Amino acid sequence: MHRSLKVLAAALLTATLLSGCSVFSARTIRAGIVGEPAGLALAYTDDASALVGSMVHAGLYRADATFAPTPVLADGEALSAAGGTKWRVTLRSGLTFHDGSPLTTDDVKFTYELAASTRCPLVSDICAVVANHLVSVESGADGALTFTLKSPWAPWQTRGLTIPILPKATLTASLTRLQEKVASADRNAVSLTRENIAADIDGGGCAASGGTNCTYASRVTELERTLADAGLDLPDPRGFPQLNSAGEPTGNRDDEQYARALYARLTALEGLLLAPTESQLAAAFPLLDVQSSPVGAGPYEFVERVPGSYLQLAAFKEFALGQPPMSSMNLTVFSSASAVVKAFQGGSIDWAPDLRAADVAGLSVNGDATLLHVASLRGYNYLAFNTREGRLFASSVTRRALASCVDLPAIITGATDETGIKISSTVAPTSWAAENPAAAETTRDVAGARAALIADGWEAGEDGVFTRAGTRLEADIIVREGQVTRTRAAQLIVDQVAECGIALTVAELPFTTDIAPRLRYPNDFDLYLGAWQWSLDPDDSDIFSSSACPTEEAPAGKNFVCWSSSRVDQLLAQGVSAGSISSRTSIYTTIQSLRRSERPYLLLWGEPSYVLLRNRFTWATREADVQSPLYAWSIHTWDLQK
Repeated sequence: MHRSLKVLAAALLTATLLSGCSVFSARTIRAGIVGEPAGLALAYTDDASALVGSMVHAGLYRADATFAPTPVLADGEALSAAGGTKWRVTLRSGLTFHDGSPLTTDDVKFTYELAASTRCPLVSDICAVVANHLVSVESGADGALTFTLKSPWAPWQTRGLTIPILPKATLTASLTRLQEKVASADRNAVSLTRENIAADIDGGGCAASGGTNCTYASRVTELERTLADAGLDLPDPRGFPQLNSAGEPTGNRDDEQYARALYARLTALEGLLLAPTESQLAAAFPLLDVQSSPVGAGPYEFVERVPGSYLQLAAFKEFALGQPPMSSMNLTVFSSASAVVKAFQGGSIDWAPDLRAADVAGLSVNGDATLLHVASLRGYNYLAFNTREGRLFASSVTRRALASCVDLPAIITGATDETGIKISSTVAPTSWAAENPAAAETTRDVAGARAALIADGWEAGEDGVFTRAGTRLEADIIVREGQVTRTRAAQLIVDQVAECGIALTVAELPFTTDIAPRLRYPNDFDLYLGAWQWSLDPDDSDIFSSSACPTEEAPAGKNFVCWSSSRVDQLLAQGVSAGSISSRTSIYTTIQSLRRSERPYLLLWGEPSYVLLRNRFTWATREADVQSPLYAWSIHTWDLQK
């Protein structure tokens, strides 16, 4: 598109956004996002950026609504060999990126090698998965790629092979442009400015000397001058709107957020100037121009953006799975989720993804739209029991008795205002590995719980609390302070289990200084009400395997409840070495049954997510997909109802 036409398109789009209707509405998906997307070349850390990235980029495979891998850039299924340590993938022929450059095995190797580098600049989960498991990736003349892993790991199929592929030539050219801009930068001046600001603000030097304006905003002029002198472009200030107490833009710039962005650029620039040649790309990654104008191979390609206002994407004609029926996607940037909802209700957008319960409380939608209520990828809440020897809940009898005293429907109703998702597995409800039908997590049985405790030698005291050998059945439920819903749930548990002769108290504590140390070795807690995120793969070795129990040598193991089960360890090993999804399903069903029996965790509810979507959008698997947090996995097939 010629520059003059881009300007015209931008002007038209701005005018239509302001007027609440779009000239592109016939074949455009109009979505609302909260906050300015950034780091769009796989360096994003927020929901808006991840959403844009999912449209622009594509991997060899992508997870469908059941979290199963489906081919995108790959030509067919991935084949496991050598006992699960090798995975063979064949690339489709004739693939291109949005800029017309060919997508080859060289780009795949480049992406995975960047992710495996010691200075991996990509999304942290991508870096961890590749660094922890990949040995090498090799390509053959036939377009086949062979991934060699350190050990058998079946989740590589769902977590490793779904990484978006980056264009090597495009990123290399972007790096060259950046290097040319900063070729005359004074490294000492950059480092000195960064060190002075760090000492004054991060190190507390400003406050210690009696300064009254110890903020990054007070250093804007200095930061802008240093970056400009180095030849580096400044971030667009429109991307940092100041908000009033109601969360609405005031029309001014948020100087503190803008200054923090300047400081982040200064830090990255210093890293680039100090980096050896082989690490230049990783060091420069946050500063590359492709972070704001990304190039990928996904179903929609980047066209235009006005910071603080909108992004426009267009259907990619050469997409591996075919050109999307919808010709474009406009993503309007809002300052808050409430503003997104208001825009949807007013008709100016068609899709409001990833909303929370508070955003839609009391909302009534018109007949042309649907409010989806799905499990959020944010995860699930649980009550964790410390099973270490010598702790109050070391015995499965006391753990099961407490779980039998809990009224889960009442917890979900009272703590979450009925918005929580009923769950009974650490596997996401819509996963291919989810139990079907789902088993009950627990059933309230006060008489049965009391009988089990009595049979185990516990006796009810004068105050009704059970005691055995001088030990009262009482403990704290520690909860992270500020988590209102979890605190409500903890108090409901306290009230419910009192009928069973169990005396609990809610202890709201700061996470960093109190709870986190307790979850480390030697694990000084009895009950903890916390949350885990769902994973694309059902393998829970990191939280269930005996080897993940914290020790003096490895104090931060994630199995902080220290559940140790040789049977579960055996099943987990089988699960990660199995070669196919179908062969893994029964393994995770058995693990969940054992968890409910031995009770290291009592699962409480899944976090809900809400989506507003116009009914006019249709696709072949819509009815099934809208039950899943990955309902938009096949957005390249979305079309208008005939």
